[in-house]
Amino acid sequence: MALLEIQNLHVYYGQIHALKGIDLHVDQGEIVTLIGGNGAGKTTTLRAISGLLRTPEESKIKLQNEELTRLRAHHVVERGVIHVPEGRRVFARMSVQENLTMGAYARADRSGMDGDLDFIFQLFPRLKERRAQLAGTLSGGEQQMLAMGRALMGNPKVLLLDEPSMGLAPVLVEAIFDTIELLNKQRGTTILLVEQNALMALQIASRGYVIETGHIVLSGDARALSTDPRVREAYLGG
Repeated sequence: MALLEIQNLHVYYGQIHALKGIDLHVDQGEIVTLIGGNGAGKTTTLRAISGLLRTPEESKIKLQNEELTRLRAHHVVERGVIHVPEGRRVFARMSVQENLTMGAYARADRSGMDGDLDFIFQLFPRLKERRAQLAGTLSGGEQQMLAMGRALMGNPKVLLLDEPSMGLAPVLVEAIFDTIELLNKQRGTTILLVEQNALMALQIASRGYVIETGHIVLSGDARALSTDPRVREAYLGG
């Protein structure tokens, strides 16, 4: 049984039909990537899963077979689906430590929170060094680390990552992808990854989906997708 299952997902922005019956699933312990061009519907898909967008009755979003489709966003977080949005969206006027604490607002297990905080500081030593610093004064790479750390403080069953490499220097892009892979392999974190860098996303994912104008047009093993001529021409530079 899939951990996260999306069936017939539709989203409308007024008269614009942005998602047109998306089907996808993410199994326990997988990294699954969703790739596509600008405006294809990648971010909209994550926002719908997170409860940030309303969907019609025929759409189904399930976590461990529990229906999430009609839940508000904070209830989706409480169920364990946690979204790291495009552009980081850290709380700029709060410290690094306060941002991380905010990520655990729905938790009651204090010992587990303390252990996760220690893990995050091991994962991102820069955050430990800057724990008292205002988040708005961090570099882009540090803010991405903080956004991911804040999400991990929520103890996610599924982590939704939206364009984690956007705007980062190449050396930081590699570090972020290494971290995603480490989280999956060492912690068993299940991840749905939206990413413009299709090559790197397909290298760390087990499966992938290709979305175009609100439709899934290809899906399958990530290695097979990375060698598919259509994917190579459209997203991997030939």
